[in-house]
Amino acid sequence: MKRFYDSTFIEAYMKQTRVESAISSLREHLFVTQYKKGEFIAAPLQEEHLFQIIIQGTVNIYFIRDDGSVYSLANGRENDLLGEMEIFQRYPSNVYAEANDDVICIALSIETKRCYWKIANFCRWYVNLWLGKWNPLQRLTLLL
Repeated sequence: MKRFYDSTFIEAYMKQTRVESAISSLREHLFVTQYKKGEFIAAPLQEEHLFQIIIQGTVNIYFIRDDGSVYSLANGRENDLLGEMEIFQRYPSNVYAEANDDVICIALSIETKRCYWKIANFCRWYVNLWLGKWNPLQRLTLLL
């Protein structure tokens, strides 16, 4: 994984998301992550937990059963979220997220405590948007 902290770079990728206005209040804490094909974006017992929005590429999300077989959960693509479960659960995730091709994400460390509620509110907004219960043009700043 490579990380990029340049604000111009971050702004350019933010404009490629459907949720630019919703994450604008988190701007000072954001960075860009880049993964090569086959690289793990998330894995059990990973030391640092990141909340990420996929900008480019696709991700295979799965877990490995006790018998060693792989159970596919989802395929992530542009504008999908990664790491949101770590916000709401208190134990380490047993899910793997692996880059199917080169992947670029906008990321935020979940350990940034002062951003915890902002991320949680963003997730709530995103779910409502996904369910069609929220206007995507509505600003999230009232929640943040």
